[in-house]
Amino acid sequence: MSSACAHCGEPAAPELYVEQDAQRLPVCCPGCAGAMTLVHELGLDNYYRLRTGRARPHGGDEPGERERNLALFRMPELLAEHESVTPEGRRLTLSLSGLNCAACCWLIEKAAADIPGVVSVGTDLAAMELTLVYRRADAPAAVAERLDRLGYGVTLPGDPRGRALRRREQRRLLGRLALAGIGAMQAMMYSAALYIGAFDDGDQVYQWLFRLVGLLIATPVVFYAGWPFFQGAWRGLRAGSPGMDLPVALALSLAWGGSVVNMVLGGEHVYFDSAAMFVFFLLLSRWLEQRQRHRVGAAWQQLKDALPLLVRRSTDGDEQWVTSRGVVAGDLLRLGQGEVLPVDAVVVEGQGQVAQAALTGEPLPRRRGPGDAVQAGGRLLEGTLLVRAAGPVGDSLVARIADQVARARSEPPPMVRDWRRVAPLFTVAVLALAALTFGLHWAAGPARAFEHALAVLVVTCPCALALAVPLSVSGGLGAALRHGVLVASPGQLLAVTGLRGVLFDKTGTLTSGHFRVIRHQPLGDGGHSEAVLLSIAAALERHHPHPLARAFDAYPDDPALADAEVLHQGARGRRLGVLWRIGPDPFDDAGNAATRGATRLLLYENEQPRLRLWLSDEPRPEAAAVTRALGAQGWRLRLASGDGEGAVATLADTLGLDDWRARQTPEQKKAWLERLAAEEGPQMMVGDGINDAPALLAASVSVATADASALARKAAGLYLLKPGLAPLAALPALARRVRRGIRQNLTWALAYNLTAVPLAVAGLVPPWAAALGMSASSLLVTVNASRIARWQSSSS
Repeated sequence: MSSACAHCGEPAAPELYVEQDAQRLPVCCPGCAGAMTLVHELGLDNYYRLRTGRARPHGGDEPGERERNLALFRMPELLAEHESVTPEGRRLTLSLSGLNCAACCWLIEKAAADIPGVVSVGTDLAAMELTLVYRRADAPAAVAERLDRLGYGVTLPGDPRGRALRRREQRRLLGRLALAGIGAMQAMMYSAALYIGAFDDGDQVYQWLFRLVGLLIATPVVFYAGWPFFQGAWRGLRAGSPGMDLPVALALSLAWGGSVVNMVLGGEHVYFDSAAMFVFFLLLSRWLEQRQRHRVGAAWQQLKDALPLLVRRSTDGDEQWVTSRGVVAGDLLRLGQGEVLPVDAVVVEGQGQVAQAALTGEPLPRRRGPGDAVQAGGRLLEGTLLVRAAGPVGDSLVARIADQVARARSEPPPMVRDWRRVAPLFTVAVLALAALTFGLHWAAGPARAFEHALAVLVVTCPCALALAVPLSVSGGLGAALRHGVLVASPGQLLAVTGLRGVLFDKTGTLTSGHFRVIRHQPLGDGGHSEAVLLSIAAALERHHPHPLARAFDAYPDDPALADAEVLHQGARGRRLGVLWRIGPDPFDDAGNAATRGATRLLLYENEQPRLRLWLSDEPRPEAAAVTRALGAQGWRLRLASGDGEGAVATLADTLGLDDWRARQTPEQKKAWLERLAAEEGPQMMVGDGINDAPALLAASVSVATADASALARKAAGLYLLKPGLAPLAALPALARRVRRGIRQNLTWALAYNLTAVPLAVAGLVPPWAAALGMSASSLLVTVNASRIARWQSSSS
């Protein structure tokens, strides 16, 4: 009999264990091994003592289990693994369970926002996550405790308890749906005999028996299958913020209770079948919505789970497994076949095929050898590599993408924010309308007035209206991710349809950014050979971050050069007491046809030109096709670059751009973009460098390329995951599809309510028809949103 994993309790794997304090603790997988090692290194072994007891469903947790979970939020060392520092405060992402609709998000945000130290709270219904920004150390524990009292499950990301809660929630929902479906069919069968008047001529015993059987069938459907609606209604009432579940719970209570009263008093109408049908269709809509959320969440989770917890570190030839969190810049890491790299790094020795499918979606691996860069999340399919870490896990591209995902989730579109504010007022209006309907039909008898008021409560359930926007937007984010675009700002994705122009950066954006020296010409009589001049230029450019500087990596550095200093344009340093500088060539382009369009630099000795260099950078292969596709949208395409006039003009002419400007500083790029926006309308900025960040922040829609600098990625609202510009061509069509889906869903939801509510108030809609219509509207909205998630570009 196998032993249990010391971390999660699952059956342990053979020959897999963690050594701690002279003990061999069995584990089930490398993930649990990494987690246990991390907890031990942080000195948090009390975690396992606090975690006594097996997990039980939320709301039925053993006291020790609940205290264990809440205790995790009082451990700063554990929270630090899931936090990032922002100007507003510390940002923490938490996993949620028990959310059913937009009203739950609104309730959670309102309940947590007034806790001392909390700066902002954002919920993501699609991913079932909460993003908390706070300034007081005790704020996370206070938020977790309050949400726990409200009945929502809250855990740290990656906590096995959180995953178990979500799996249990899915199974319960499916079980409730199955019970409601079977119950609705059975209740309808018995009610059909009553509707057609089979017992009007006598046989009252059978009429009573059929009603009794309907009661026995409908009771578990209403109070077990429909329990989530009663639970949601109670949460809202307890928090003083009635949500959308309140009219649903009230309708179910009145339908069941009114039917029992009528049955006992010998009344004419019972609604057991209507109540069961109402529960079934509501749960069916909720189940489809949950599937949609999990599909979108799975795409995000693929990025989050791309990094391993353990890695082999090589120190003086000795290799040992360490936690990925402990890796620092300069560490040598050994990567074997099938292993995943946890940090960005450079290959030191070895050859291998590395796949980046988790990050870029590209299924084909690329061969990597000494000197090649490899990104975190890359899986080595064959070979062995020794790599040098470029930085810790938090500095990797995958980690920075996770920060952008958090931004996207904490920024719901304006329509979603507006609905969350209006939802409680809408609920109160529904209750008032039902009471008014009851009063209007009182003259026809209490039973008839009750039936019409019940129909109003059912038909006005705003589920479709609440789901119309968030499900459409989350579907669009999932489709964008599948096409290689990470959306950090959903509002910017929706703004793509209103653009009037695009401003491109040149180097590294429209071009590959891989420069090479194609020609060099000595100037003046400095007494230096061309080889010496090239080595001086290489030493000056060695630590410059601009792609131009990489053209000199193939040349040896001059050992006599010292005090090299990076400038805004170029670099300078001293060699044997003489000042040397390299920068753009300010003179007119006198190059021949072979160098037309090349970028020119000058090397100065005491401000005297000594060497002119021509550097070539080819346009990206897909640049022409992408610019044609964007130009076909009616957008004006422009180019702004810090390079010289010749190179910029040649590229603009090659790609057929409408306008260009050379030798632009970051402030000039931003000023030009703002002027274009004022004259023409919203503009898109596409860039990759630090000098593009001001313009990216000023643009209505900002896009950073896959190899962009960290600052450019942070400033952009959209980020290309795949090398190249090809995903840009799909953006306009995707944005139109998302907007069209939102309009379709809102139009249908509003049209349904505007049509059905007056009919229900007039007494023309029976409760069973109201349940059918309301559920059909929610199902239609959910299915339409799922179509957006499956959207495919015609160019893909």
